[in-house]
Amino acid sequence: MTEQTGGAGDGLPGPSFIILGAGFSGLGMAIRLRQEGFGNVAIYEKADEVGGTWRENVYPGVACDVPSHLYSFSFEPNPDWSRRFSPGAEIQAYLERCAREYDLYPSIRFGKKALRAAHDGRRWRVDFEDGETAEADYLISGLGGLHEPNIPEFKDMDAFHGPVFHTARWREDVDLAGRRVAVIGSAASAVQVIPEIVGKVAHLDIYQRTPNWVMPRESYAYPDWLKRIFARAPWLMRLYRGLYFSFMEWRFGSFRNEDNAAKRVVRRTFDRHMTAQIRDEALRAKLTPDYPVGCKRILISDDYLPAVQRENVDLVTEPIEAFTAEGVATADGKTRPADVIILATGFKPFDILTAFEVTGPSGLSLREAWKDGIAAHRTVAAPGFPNFFLLLGPNSGLGHNSVVLMIEAQANYILKLIRAADAAPGALIEPTPDAARAYDADIQARLGKRVWATGCGAWYVDENGRNYTLYPDNVRAFLKEMKTPDLGEYVITMQGAVGESVLSSSALWSSRGEGGGAP
Repeated sequence: MTEQTGGAGDGLPGPSFIILGAGFSGLGMAIRLRQEGFGNVAIYEKADEVGGTWRENVYPGVACDVPSHLYSFSFEPNPDWSRRFSPGAEIQAYLERCAREYDLYPSIRFGKKALRAAHDGRRWRVDFEDGETAEADYLISGLGGLHEPNIPEFKDMDAFHGPVFHTARWREDVDLAGRRVAVIGSAASAVQVIPEIVGKVAHLDIYQRTPNWVMPRESYAYPDWLKRIFARAPWLMRLYRGLYFSFMEWRFGSFRNEDNAAKRVVRRTFDRHMTAQIRDEALRAKLTPDYPVGCKRILISDDYLPAVQRENVDLVTEPIEAFTAEGVATADGKTRPADVIILATGFKPFDILTAFEVTGPSGLSLREAWKDGIAAHRTVAAPGFPNFFLLLGPNSGLGHNSVVLMIEAQANYILKLIRAADAAPGALIEPTPDAARAYDADIQARLGKRVWATGCGAWYVDENGRNYTLYPDNVRAFLKEMKTPDLGEYVITMQGAVGESVLSSSALWSSRGEGGGAP
């Protein structure tokens, strides 16, 4: 077994960092650490390239549903986005460019799938699938909340004679031309992939469990002259980004329980979009949600509804009973033949711990700590797990704006906590249990006032009705909340040759003459 201590920055002064994952979260955190002068940073990535979600998802039509100029790092704007909503390959290329421009590739260890991480009271040790290990003072998860594809357990799945695969595991070797294809699911990935394949297949069955609020996408290409202006006048690009941010923030109103202008705009836009694209009243009824606006993810597409109406397409709303050798059996007693089955069934929220175990110095695992409910203090930390942080952790997801904004706010907040602990070399920082409980109670109380609590069966909510995925307010509220850590919510354990002592963070900063404030 090979021992790797610290990683890419071995021998450099200051604390060492292990970052798991090289998507937006992991790369963004590594860049910010470097910008703040921390050089001992190593990124461990299970695949052979950066990109995360955008490396994994390569299905036809994959694209972002947040405007490109907002779905990018604020410190690395891109004047060359091709469209209002960029295709997945373009976002992947952007992340690769960020990794090159900030010289991160030498610090990335590819082909490193983490199996477990444990803290021995002083440092974190991570064990990888290939038998190697790494140690560092800090462990930061950039794995995100949507990591593991959700594979439904239909009866007799193994009986089907043809290929079955998830959109996140797209099979380039499976030719769909002239074949009967079943797509199970009708949400975010389905509305992108279906229009791309419907013209190739002989027949397409779409298995819809519940209809969705589908809004017009209205994407458009950016002309070359505008790209040149953005490149020459970055302030104008920032203004353009700011306008989109404000518009997207306004949309948060559709998630409030009470009726408001945002909800009314969404409903009117949906009605106009549906009426313009669906002439058949019976089909329109099948595609119209019976739950409140925003309770499930609002989708955007200009070509999904036309695709559903093609002659070679059937929209199936009967529940699936089982797979057969020939196709899919439904509750109405019919078996619909298929040559290929595609699962557009989303992801398991915060399923990172299924194949990855995190254990604190007390021997308590994060899986055990979360057995009664997944939660993280200020969305980034957990009591009992010192010097451990999560990016896009519990309750930091969004349904209306760019999660890159959340990642940057979390990274800056984490940096301030690290600076506080770095006042005493080798110190450990973690939230107090009382602070974590109080924060979680507040988050859940606020979520109870949002449309997601109305019981529509959204994936945001677990089987007990607990929402551990979404933040309950808009991004402005999150940025304000995360601007300056309340160091009284944390405890720092100072390690020294004569043993350990515990100080509150405010006491530590007071001893340094900082008056208890954050750096």
